[in-house]
Amino acid sequence: FSGPVEDLFTKGAVVPDSVINLTGFALVGGPASQDHAKAVETLARLNRPYLCAVPLVFQSFEEWKASELGLHPIQVALQVSLPEIDGAIEPIIYGGRDGLTGRTVPLPDRINLLA
Repeated sequence: FSGPVEDLFTKGAVVPDSVINLTGFALVGGPASQDHAKAVETLARLNRPYLCAVPLVFQSFEEWKASELGLHPIQVALQVSLPEIDGAIEPIIYGGRDGLTGRTVPLPDRINLLA
């Protein structure tokens, strides 16, 4: 991870406005093994906001909207907490499962927010 970031964003001509994690896991390592120190070091050098974009996995839109807890606790642990340890801010739900059809659908207003 840090090699491509270094090559593309700190040595290259591209300077991103932000970093958006669409993997739903820690920035360096993934769900089974994380290297938070490496992620923090790399993000500090980049000096840009790091956002975590999350699809609904364990709930439909309807279940999520009706829930007093909000996002399912397992999803919070894996896809919000781990990225936050790296320095992610403002987790944004960008898509998920329609309760009637079961199809995965985007939330256009939230995708526009990310863009």
